[in-house]
Amino acid sequence: MKRIFKAYSELLRILYSESPFVVISIFGSAIITGVVTPISVWVNSQILNLGLAVASGNLEFVSYVPYLILFVVLALLPVVVGDLFNSSYIRPRCELIIRTAYKGKMLQKLKKLRYEHLENEASMKIIDNVYRKDNGAEEAASNMSRIYLRNLISSTIASIGILYIIASIKWWLLLTILLPFALDTYISLKFSQNIYSEMKKFWKKDRQYGILGKMLMSRGFIRENILLGASRFLIDTYRKRFALRNREYEHYFIKHMRQKLLGKIIISIAQIVNAAILLRLYLNGSLSIGIMISLTLVIFSGLFNALKGVTDFFQSSGLHIITFEFYEKYFALSEDEYGDDNDFPAKMTIEFDDVHFTYPGTEKKVLNGLSFKINHGEKVSIVGENGEGKTTMIKLLLGLFQPDSGKIRIGGKPLNNYSQNVRRRLFGPIFQDFIKYSMTIGENVGMGDIANIDDNEAIITAMRKAKVDTFAKALADGTDTLLGRDFEGGVDLSGGQWQRIAIARAFMGNKPILILDEPTSQLDPMAESRIYSEFAEMSKDRTAIFITHRLASTVITDHIFVIANGRVALSGSHDELMKQGGLYADMFNSQKQWYIKSEEKVEHA
Repeated sequence: MKRIFKAYSELLRILYSESPFVVISIFGSAIITGVVTPISVWVNSQILNLGLAVASGNLEFVSYVPYLILFVVLALLPVVVGDLFNSSYIRPRCELIIRTAYKGKMLQKLKKLRYEHLENEASMKIIDNVYRKDNGAEEAASNMSRIYLRNLISSTIASIGILYIIASIKWWLLLTILLPFALDTYISLKFSQNIYSEMKKFWKKDRQYGILGKMLMSRGFIRENILLGASRFLIDTYRKRFALRNREYEHYFIKHMRQKLLGKIIISIAQIVNAAILLRLYLNGSLSIGIMISLTLVIFSGLFNALKGVTDFFQSSGLHIITFEFYEKYFALSEDEYGDDNDFPAKMTIEFDDVHFTYPGTEKKVLNGLSFKINHGEKVSIVGENGEGKTTMIKLLLGLFQPDSGKIRIGGKPLNNYSQNVRRRLFGPIFQDFIKYSMTIGENVGMGDIANIDDNEAIITAMRKAKVDTFAKALADGTDTLLGRDFEGGVDLSGGQWQRIAIARAFMGNKPILILDEPTSQLDPMAESRIYSEFAEMSKDRTAIFITHRLASTVITDHIFVIANGRVALSGSHDELMKQGGLYADMFNSQKQWYIKSEEKVEHA
């Protein structure tokens, strides 16, 4: 009960702050709709009684006309106020207010959200429910305001009015109506309590299958599926999964159909019994024919629906309230924390001091006492097998995750001491899965420094360093060439050309610490080695970190850290580590054959 009132209070506060008239309209239309029902019972009884009087000549037709007019007005009011006004004004206005009130706040929150939530299934469930259009939090809020709240008010007024009329005839008639309704409500409540637990399973599967559906429609997957001939298999898999999901969904509703059918039978019996009682009272002379027929009609058509409208507020709206509460959960997600130190470090030293880290929701330690120091201006290679924590280390360095324990220092100060502005200006990262924006070449490069995305001179300089200009000038529109196939006239680049753009992006903003996190893993070893050599040359006077499990970069760097089991296993220069033997020497000697074979291919060509 507390959750219900809390959710509706928050919703009404938002609606009233944006448009008091909408809240007044919701309450006003609901009150009018609710009042019409009991008044109609009385008017309908008068229409029948006085109609018979007019027919028998005991009443002038002129005296009968006001009741006919009132009958027409009461018939039209629910249509005009309840249907037309609600659908043409209240519904779209509520949706617009909710959308505008939350969307801005949601996007602001998304900017501040800790990155770890994007790799956490529980957090992604919250984010999906907030942002999805169908059956999401936005739709739940709209339904709560324009359906359940209106129904509660109108149904409460209608129920009280009709029950008052019935009680004025015989008080015990309330028992023949309310007792069966209470039994039906108990059965419905048992049914509704299972809805959310079942729906959670369907939502989870919908998300999983939806991801597969999006993959099937993406250009990259379509191309690969055609080449591999996997389309039929994937489509069949998608169809089978949804068929299984639908069978489970149908089984759930069939399982509970008997409960719902039992409730319907109870209400139908109650309606027949009450109609028989009213007929008996009429035959005994306790009721007029008008009130007997009017009450019988309302018992079969409106009374139990009105009573159910009251209980639905607490039963059916519960599912929407749980969905609406995803807003609250979303805004409660933790945000990035920055310090207030705006002084740029004089020396770009990087130090990890006994850093431990485990991904949220998992138990395996990825970093286990990682310690090392990179001096100002050094070129360092971080090497190790896949899954040893190299990329995780970079995520912590960039502040995307927080370590479980230990310290990360830049320029001798804890990383968390620096302000957001300073931290954004420190790093120029290039990831293995860098983004290929469907924008112009210039805009793709400029994304590396949003504050200066319109600085054409800075973009051209970054492009020259990364040798993007060598292929950009050959394109029809040069740096204004639109990339990707999402738009007409877009040009698709080769993998190597895209990697040049990613490197140019890192050089935007003159960032003092450059990070190369295996962006060249798809290239052959010799091509990768050339790019690393060029990158080392481009990054003179800057601190540079090369992350790789292939050792193309190690010969050209000042220092090498070998990561194993979440910590530094070996460190030193290339020559020192080769003399020591062990893990690094074994890795290097095993990979030497890649470069020899690549050279032989070049010589043969």
